[in-house]
Amino acid sequence: TLPLIVDFPAWNMGKNAYPLFRFSEIRELESCESSLKFLSLSYAECSEEILNILKKDPAVVVILETSHQNGTGEQRAFFHQLLINHCDIPVIIRRNYTENETEDLQIKAATDFGTLFLDGFGDGIMITNAGSLSIESINSCMFGILQASRLRISKTEYISCPSCGRTLFDLKTTIARVKKATSHLKGLKIGIMGCIVNGPGEMADADYGYVGSGRGKVDLYKGKQQIEKNIPEEEAVERLIQLIKKHGDWTE
Repeated sequence: TLPLIVDFPAWNMGKNAYPLFRFSEIRELESCESSLKFLSLSYAECSEEILNILKKDPAVVVILETSHQNGTGEQRAFFHQLLINHCDIPVIIRRNYTENETEDLQIKAATDFGTLFLDGFGDGIMITNAGSLSIESINSCMFGILQASRLRISKTEYISCPSCGRTLFDLKTTIARVKKATSHLKGLKIGIMGCIVNGPGEMADADYGYVGSGRGKVDLYKGKQQIEKNIPEEEAVERLIQLIKKHGDWTE
């Protein structure tokens, strides 16, 4: 049931598959009658002729490629070219990596994509990796970048402080417990804060807050409003779950 993007020579006009054209196949793209067409393009290939074709065909989505040493700069130049020519088409940003460690991919991809997304450029993300990382790791990285850029919210987001002398419980263990209980709740923001001094302010935009209020005691918040006070730490996660259920934000 998942739609497919298929190289144009192998595309057979299936209703759940859409053709991908290369720059050399631009004439075939013009004559193709698919309701959705993808065009792999780089900044160097973005001529006036190509821009005119893109502006005339609302079915085209560009997959923006780069092999430049400064890939982010080159892709930014492509978006400026679109702006100058008043060409309003959807663009999926694509980058290629050869990473074997998840953290290496996360850091490099977040830098490459986040710089553009936060400036308002790009409508989608495509990562390919020639290293040994699993498809699941790559997909998780892409969804994480989209969420951090506020382009697509697909999972629970946690806001937490780094801990300090006022934190009177094991913050790392507590975060793990809260995540284990709530990580399936799509789109919620949960603040997990160590102390009552800075916690309520630092998690002010969270949907729910778990804030230390004293040794072994926790306060719970809905938004900026304190709902429960001085709950024993061993009961706090379950009480947080009940609070989320009470306000209709819980799913099994």
